[in-house]
Amino acid sequence: MSKDNTNLKEHTLNLINALVNLSPSRNIISQFILQLPKDLPIIEHSYREVSLPEAKEILEKYLGVQFDDVVKRSDNSFAASLYTYIHRFFEWLDDNEIRSYLSKIMGLHTDSIHNPYAEWAELVLKKLLCRPDGDKIIRFLEMLIDHNLFLVDRYGYSRGARRPDWQPFLNKIQKVLEISPSELEEIKKVTIWDGTPESIECICKENLESVYSEIYVMHSEYHLDLILSKKIYYSGTGYSNKYDHYYELKHKNTLKKLLMEKFT
Repeated sequence: MSKDNTNLKEHTLNLINALVNLSPSRNIISQFILQLPKDLPIIEHSYREVSLPEAKEILEKYLGVQFDDVVKRSDNSFAASLYTYIHRFFEWLDDNEIRSYLSKIMGLHTDSIHNPYAEWAELVLKKLLCRPDGDKIIRFLEMLIDHNLFLVDRYGYSRGARRPDWQPFLNKIQKVLEISPSELEEIKKVTIWDGTPESIECICKENLESVYSEIYVMHSEYHLDLILSKKIYYSGTGYSNKYDHYYELKHKNTLKKLLMEKFT
């Protein structure tokens, strides 16, 4: 093995480790920025160290965090860039193929390549398990993983086509867990969707069937980012306003492994 090749491997590993140390499971500033916006009283209670005058000055002046009644990231700020980077880094190193390739070229065991998403998800699940409804949250996630893919909505199809199964799944969850609609909404808020989807891709296709699709990542309060929302519009003879809307489960293998090894 050449010296240059050895140095490249060392530099690659150093880069990955440096990036990992910016992940929210290891860095309080990254964790703070990831979970904005939040009401000021919540921030002062949860992140007391960043509410000190000296810390607020640094965060406002250099990172672009706005401290008002609602604490939020300023547009086009470093904080906004870090927020975007965290999600992309989660996606990158939660890919088994990526981690396997990196471990192979560096001559390391796959477990030596950190998975920032897995670290963050474990931290979040431990926090959620401490809640009074913690056991129900874990059960909800287990049932979500078992289902994997949901048809959420369909419009413009003839009778006999597959019916949506998202709302029936939620109805089943409510019955199995013996929870009220408001309790179910709270579980959804902290695990899969807090009401703020983020558009990540819009695709136009030039063929007779699929003409347009909208793809969103569904952020939850703690950014487990488990659901990818895909709405696909079609054109065809005899129909107008015809579409399928699916939820695909993201980070499925990582979350399933965590639940089996750490939370059952």
